Amino acid sequence: MSLVHLPPYTVNLSPRAMRHDVDWGLAAYKVPEVWNQTDGEGVTVCVIDTGVDDHRHLKVDDHVNFTSDSETRDTVGHGTHVAGVIASRSSHCRGIAPGVKLISLKVLGHSGFGNNRDVADAVRYAAAAGADICCMSLGGPTKSKEVADAVRDASEKGVILICAAGNDAGPVNFPAALAETIAVGAVDHRGHRCEFSCSGDAITVAAPGENITSLWLNDGYATLSGTSMAAPFVAGVVALYLSACRDKPCPGVVTALRETCTDVGAAGRDPEYGWGLINPREMIEL
Repeated sequence: MSLVHLPPYTVNLSPRAMRHDVDWGLAAYKVPEVWNQTDGEGVTVCVIDTGVDDHRHLKVDDHVNFTSDSETRDTVGHGTHVAGVIASRSSHCRGIAPGVKLISLKVLGHSGFGNNRDVADAVRYAAAAGADICCMSLGGPTKSKEVADAVRDASEKGVILICAAGNDAGPVNFPAALAETIAVGAVDHRGHRCEFSCSGDAITVAAPGENITSLWLNDGYATLSGTSMAAPFVAGVVALYLSACRDKPCPGVVTALRETCTDVGAAGRDPEYGWGLINPREMIEL
């Protein structure tokens, strides 16, 4: 049975949240400027990861465990961090779209590993549950037919699948490499591609992925780096976009990204940044 796993990442535990209300990525990419228009209300986001821990600054509407772990909640921390980037309601560590409906689908156990069958089942569950977005900060080097079929079916039902590109500086991992997904690369404070970020023609967009502070186990906080952090950043922005589009006609998400991203690197779409750096304000106001 083929395995799927967390990309390699490092953790710096923080005894408290940041001194400011938002992490550097939200400030640099001017996310707070769009909160007067939307906070993601009306959008359902499924986090397919290690589960999500109970945290005073997160509201999780449902927890579903696809693994053999006896514990449905997160015991690793990774899924909680990802969920916090999207939807933290902390006044000192706010997520991008705190108004979304959040569902935790646990497919990676306490080891950080899982199997593609469980990932496929989670994607199908998300589609059946009416999810608007699936965020997957996981992957592997090998294409899984089970996952590919589930992703294709979910995409045909209108689910936006946003995936971390991978952290081994090699080719884009699966499922991010699938044509139906939005593959996200990571950039640093300067907007430069992080050395660890995987690259290739599948990359759609790049977003902050270095030294990202978010929620952690036991009501804590932690600072992580990786495309695992860049993918929920994009998922949060897309949630804001979909929420804003409830009241106006809008282009599809991929078209909106293509038309509003800040082009960096080689002109046009390139294998390191895709269409460029995500531009939340331009996207919401499209």
